[in-house]
Amino acid sequence: MISEHFDTRTRINMKLALDRVCRNRPDGEDHGFRKSVAENIIRCALTGRTGIGQLVDAGERAMIRTRSQREPA
Repeated sequence: MISEHFDTRTRINMKLALDRVCRNRPDGEDHGFRKSVAENIIRCALTGRTGIGQLVDAGERAMIRTRSQREPA
């Protein structure tokens, strides 16, 4: 799926962004957490924002949203 939509450079940037957002996080290896971050990174890239900084920002926004959904009110 991803290889159909993105060139090699974009796929590499997406992988790097996911790794940067998830590394050194207590839940960084959690599948659900990584999936949420990856989905936001993919949405960002689909809009044409494929720079590493843009993708990391998108991943961090997902991380903040995911964390707030997990915390009790």
